[in-house]
Amino acid sequence: MKYFQNIILIILSICLVSCETSVDASDLLEKQQLVVINGYLSPQDTTLKVQVSRSKSRASSTNVKDMVIKDATVVITDEEKNEVALTYMDVSLNYEAPASGLTITPGKKYFLKVTALGKEYKASCTIPTESVQRIEKNIKIKEDEFSGNRLLKVTIGDIKDQNNFYIIGAVVTQSFDNGGGTINDGVENVNFEFRQFATDVSRENSVITAEGFFNLSANALPNPKLKIKVANAEKILYGALRATYLNDFNDGDPFAESVIAPTNIEGENGFGVFAGYQLAEVEETF
Repeated sequence: MKYFQNIILIILSICLVSCETSVDASDLLEKQQLVVINGYLSPQDTTLKVQVSRSKSRASSTNVKDMVIKDATVVITDEEKNEVALTYMDVSLNYEAPASGLTITPGKKYFLKVTALGKEYKASCTIPTESVQRIEKNIKIKEDEFSGNRLLKVTIGDIKDQNNFYIIGAVVTQSFDNGGGTINDGVENVNFEFRQFATDVSRENSVITAEGFFNLSANALPNPKLKIKVANAEKILYGALRATYLNDFNDGDPFAESVIAPTNIEGENGFGVFAGYQLAEVEETF
């Protein structure tokens, strides 16, 4: 299954935006098309977003916009029965509402209710209690330049005494002088490959690191900017994005088996993830 990825990456901006909804488990599609619902909540959000779509196989050439269900009813509720209704936005292909309409609080549980194609779907999530408090970086020149000329090593302070599921992303912004007083910015995602997914399960309170590569242009102006984002996510969100990455990476490999993404959407032919995360970020020049 594929939803939006823009690191944030969520990523969730890490995070989380390719707005494509596909299901890799072909056996799930044999009898009936699925209603795919994805929504990720964070206290750091400025906009609440949920996507509601029909599923499509990877082999399908159907336009992504044609798969989106635009007339659904989408409501998010908290434990105190406060609720906010999300409105469909054609620009983003999401149902959206300002985050000011419903406070997203660490440790609290939230409930999603969607009515689509005459059927009702439900899910719930719990926001992780903590975000990462320490993010350190080290940048060095790579010995080879076949996959970028700089290597970024990110070290994060593990949240102690609990199992955590981290998603790591970073972007580099370089400015270029085009003459005549015109300055343009170039933005590049740091490529962490599979290392963007890290967990302390079976090694609690350990050192968490991830290495990624990027290109630094000799023609850029001095002092490029680096923004690192680390999401502490619910296990199901970590598993869903990890499955998407693996399926994309192995796409076209006849010997690779598709990874079935987890789902917590309740309802007939429902599929997808409604989950919480906390986002930490640092930004600096180098």
